[in-house]
Amino acid sequence: MKSIKRFIRPLAVLLLLAAVSCTTPRTLGYLLDMEYNKDYPALPAPELKMQKEDRLSIQVLSENPQLSAPFNTLLTLTDLANQQAQQPMMTYVVDHEGNIEFPVLGKLYVEGMTLKEVEKLIADEIVSRGYIKEPVVNAELDNFQVTVIGGAGGGQYQISGRSFNLLQAIARINATNNEQIDIKEVTVIRTENGVRTAYSVNMQKKALFESPVFYLQQNDVIYYKPKIYRLSQTASTFIGFFGTVTGFASLILSYLAYTR
Repeated sequence: MKSIKRFIRPLAVLLLLAAVSCTTPRTLGYLLDMEYNKDYPALPAPELKMQKEDRLSIQVLSENPQLSAPFNTLLTLTDLANQQAQQPMMTYVVDHEGNIEFPVLGKLYVEGMTLKEVEKLIADEIVSRGYIKEPVVNAELDNFQVTVIGGAGGGQYQISGRSFNLLQAIARINATNNEQIDIKEVTVIRTENGVRTAYSVNMQKKALFESPVFYLQQNDVIYYKPKIYRLSQTASTFIGFFGTVTGFASLILSYLAYTR
């Protein structure tokens, strides 16, 4: 009986180790170095700035639609007669000199401006030239999109709103298995002023929030590197099943080893 016991004990240990090593790894965690119940400064999202070849949708409103109609050139004479006519948003492209060609006002330099600054520029020009006393100008960026390539699944994603960050990006792409990507080294390629720059970000560290690319800009490219290893679905299923069986067997052997 003692010889059997000496045999069972090491076998139980080996099976237990096998069970631990073969179970499916836990999902990788994000921001692992953040502490609970501790405050961290939250930086405000920087405003998007206009770049060459950006597409802007701009709308001018006023109490009298007839006064704002010339700045929204899709309106017809019938629309002008309707005081409740909905003013359309017109699309403008920032040319290679940083200008947009705006109705009535002509060329306006907008490169490097935020959307709020573009709105203020147009409103001020309309007021200073005596067209409308209190215009309301709305501007939106039409080409706010990011490109995702790599292990998380690729594609171009159109963004609505004026801010978007890396955590929202990985939630948007809805990767089927985040364990297949290396979140410790995510690359963001950004183009500014004709220069491309690659940034490396570790999404397991709170320093992510301080990265210049945490908040994404129009036309950013995000590259999620795949891990070195990747198991097929069949292999993953087998390993999970084998881990369960060996774990159960190790419990039985451990019980036999220490009760005899």
